[in-house]
Amino acid sequence: MSLFGRRDSSQKNRVSTPTTPTPTPITTEEAHHTSNKMSSFKFLSKSIHIPLLHKNAKTAPVKDSTLQNALANTQQRKNSNSLSNLRRQTIVHRTDNVCRRNTIWSDTVDVDLVANLSPRELNRQEVLFEIIKTEHEYVRDLRLIEEIFIQPIKQIEEKSRKPIVPTNLNKIFNSISYFLFIHEVISNCLNERQEAQSPLVRSISDILLAYVWVFRAYAPYLIHYEEALRELDESIRKKDKLGRAVKKQQKSTSCRNMPLSTYLLKPFQRLLKYPLLISNLLKCTDKEGFDYENTVALKTKLDDVLSDVEEQKRDHDNLERLRELEARIAGLGPYRLAVNNRQLLKESPACQNSLSLKKQPSLRKTLTVTSAPAPTSKRHSVRNLYTIECNDIVLLAERTGVTNEGHPTYKLVSRPPPTPLDDEPVLVHKADDSGVYYDD
Repeated sequence: MSLFGRRDSSQKNRVSTPTTPTPTPITTEEAHHTSNKMSSFKFLSKSIHIPLLHKNAKTAPVKDSTLQNALANTQQRKNSNSLSNLRRQTIVHRTDNVCRRNTIWSDTVDVDLVANLSPRELNRQEVLFEIIKTEHEYVRDLRLIEEIFIQPIKQIEEKSRKPIVPTNLNKIFNSISYFLFIHEVISNCLNERQEAQSPLVRSISDILLAYVWVFRAYAPYLIHYEEALRELDESIRKKDKLGRAVKKQQKSTSCRNMPLSTYLLKPFQRLLKYPLLISNLLKCTDKEGFDYENTVALKTKLDDVLSDVEEQKRDHDNLERLRELEARIAGLGPYRLAVNNRQLLKESPACQNSLSLKKQPSLRKTLTVTSAPAPTSKRHSVRNLYTIECNDIVLLAERTGVTNEGHPTYKLVSRPPPTPLDDEPVLVHKADDSGVYYDD
């Protein structure tokens, strides 16, 4: 299954949102301190410009006559009934003030306004509301990781004057700090748009489209995530300085009885949720509406960026598999199996598909091959021979045992192909030059 191909079966056309505790607003000093960290991030290959406020954050065109009519009808009803107007005031979801619990958009606005909207526009407002609300919740979780875990751990390192955070976990922490800075900007822009256009938000796709490139920075996070969790678990198990610090901070009431490993999963979960939210927004956006083209462009760009992130993760995982396999093969010499653009296809018994051996299984015990046409050549039993197939080479190896983790170990039977020069193409290792000769 594709990394970003999951679907949320509980997602409805009408979106509900989870419980949200009161957020802690970021101070000017904290924002300045966070912005100073930008110089240490090396996720992008070129310098970037981060506008603190989107240029269109407070203005957007109003061309949807349906929304205008709904607002006009609602205002007319309010004017005709002053008591109703006093009892039912329009409430805008404010992420920078007290948040209401278990709310959806229709619970935060006048009931007459909801009654004057079409089902499609009602669903659209619910999706817009969820995007803005969940973005704020994501920033809240990132800030918790930064303030409750990362900063105290960095302080311990400064006092001890030596690093206590393992390599992969340190890269994850750096990514969290970067995500916090960027998504605070995005969330602030979304909140300003919501306030400027309340109670009916007309568009947010232009804001997200301006920052969609940010998601490319999630590739290093996904690449180092699994190893970082192993390092974290090992530190907690050993009860070293890092492990003791993490256990202590997890007892904070702000953590809501959740361990650090759960919070480190938040960026991955958020990355998976964006395509679903944008797809739902596109379904609810009228093709004749002014925001339709921007929403289509946002979905296209987001899919491209996330596909690139997925490809980077897949290439890294494949390279790690090749490195692990290379360590289990004796006789490779200077030849490197783990190189870029090489894909491991399979490692399997060499003669499992032979028709002769299927008809006469007893031949597996007696049939042998020789590694070279020389008097000193060694004979190898067919039942222990395995092929290691990649997209550009095929190696023949003899199984010699297993590792402590249960993976097979091999000794190379065929000659390793010569290592090509940098400017030479990598050729497929064909059978006629494999150096393996079958004994009749």
